[in-house]
Amino acid sequence: MENRALLAVVVSLLILLAYQTFILPHFYPSLSDGRPSTEQAADTQQAPLLPADDTTSSTETAENAPPQPAAPEQLVTIETDWFNAVLSSLGGRIKAFHLKGYRTSVDPNSSFQDLIVPSSNLQFPFGVELRGRGGSGAAGNLVTASDADAAYTIEGPATLNLQGEETGRVALVWPGPFGSIRKTFEFSGAAHDISVNLDISGAPSPYSEAAVTWEVPTEGKLHGTREVLFDHTVFMTNGKFVTDTFDSSGLKEGKFIPEPGEPPVDLAWAGLAGRHFLVALMPIDAPNLSLWLKKRDHDVTAKLLYPLEEGRLEGHLSLYIGAKQVATLEQVGHRLERTIDLGYFSFIGFPLLWALRLSHRLTSNYGIDIILLTVVIKILFLPLTQKSFETMRAMQKLQPQMAKLREQYKDDQEALNKEMMELYRRHKVNPFGGCVPMLLQFPVFIGLYQALMNAVELRHAPFFLWIDDLSAPDRLGSIQLPFVEHAGIPVLTVFMGASMLAQQWMTPPAGDPAQQRVMMLMPLLFTFVFVNFPSGLVLYWLVNNVLTIAQQYYISRSQAA
Repeated sequence: MENRALLAVVVSLLILLAYQTFILPHFYPSLSDGRPSTEQAADTQQAPLLPADDTTSSTETAENAPPQPAAPEQLVTIETDWFNAVLSSLGGRIKAFHLKGYRTSVDPNSSFQDLIVPSSNLQFPFGVELRGRGGSGAAGNLVTASDADAAYTIEGPATLNLQGEETGRVALVWPGPFGSIRKTFEFSGAAHDISVNLDISGAPSPYSEAAVTWEVPTEGKLHGTREVLFDHTVFMTNGKFVTDTFDSSGLKEGKFIPEPGEPPVDLAWAGLAGRHFLVALMPIDAPNLSLWLKKRDHDVTAKLLYPLEEGRLEGHLSLYIGAKQVATLEQVGHRLERTIDLGYFSFIGFPLLWALRLSHRLTSNYGIDIILLTVVIKILFLPLTQKSFETMRAMQKLQPQMAKLREQYKDDQEALNKEMMELYRRHKVNPFGGCVPMLLQFPVFIGLYQALMNAVELRHAPFFLWIDDLSAPDRLGSIQLPFVEHAGIPVLTVFMGASMLAQQWMTPPAGDPAQQRVMMLMPLLFTFVFVNFPSGLVLYWLVNNVLTIAQQYYISRSQAA
């Protein structure tokens, strides 16, 4: 097989890996299929209270539910070193959570990013729901009571301004008709997470468990931008990380963890995540806790299900609402850094991401950091790349003799292969020598790709001129082109395609004209694939191509001399 044919196979493998890396969202195993359906579970003798079929958000699914007292909404504002938050007395919910250091747009004067997104029916997160079976038997009708419209009383100051190690506490209390519910939030000026105590007492029969809920919409961009804050669920049980996109079949059916009949699991945390941000509920000392995940209509709901003991619950959990930044997540603990998905080669991607952050301390420009990192990687692989070029040159010199052999043994493929291998042996040419160095670089290539794709550090990070967000596709102007998401001309991507074309033109040609034409189509294919990728990725590939062109030119001049 000719070296250029092998090169074509390698490039095809690269495209396949890129597809699996960026288009297919799953790098970690999901729960196994074949689970019993909600209806089947409800018919078992010891059925858990699966909430899959709830269609009401009213205070009580039973008839003649007591009306909720009307009361004006009261708000509590909390400011720390890391965020500004707002709690509401209406439903005892979290109404806003603005991250300092992260803006809603590239405009430095835009507001801080709010990570609280109400559901499609305008319900805010951190609700509490009582659950039980009405009627006779373990498989009676599911009844629920929600605090969605409850008028909570605020215990504590209306404003907290915390700095450094200062701490503050706010309690929301509802002495409702279904038992007293108390949510106590404890904040620290220096901490990224929030400590929450959930106390329930006097819950009447038939309620046997309480759920802490977090619901987000599944569709639409945020504030008219390109960004979607949350698009997949995450949780960790027994040290195993599991994630599902919002459009997965598992979420549509509903997931109950542990599944009916299975032993209790160690649930480290559960929540909702996107490319850059994360909401995680981390229960503390809750051995019999269960988790329910479900997509219904236009919303996805995560519920932590606590068992009630004689109508009482003293639940403790830690709450993280923030960016998926390695140092921050490691500081919070609970192995939350697993939510930063860098794929199969994360062991390479994380050190490269660390190198970017280290370089940024000196340059203050992540575009320059990407260029510098690309140069360093290119230098490290210089011997391998040079060996590949030397092999291709040697193969080019053998083209006339290979053509004669093909003509001579055109009707005997076995003899042709034997003579080809003998030709390689006599001239000490390894036909695989040009591809092996490239294969060795693939793990680094994929690791860096994933790091640049998912790094929150690149979000709204400017480079120069029209490139004001390295995490978004580059666009210049407002012309809407076909097959191109978002208006504007992808100038950087066009330059990248041109550099690939120049690189192909400088590469020693293959003997097979058909194969050569296929290779010349690769720049067009890559340009099409990269046109909607973040500009940081395109910048890396462009710089890598330019350096490769320079190296090819230098080697050609050296051999000519």
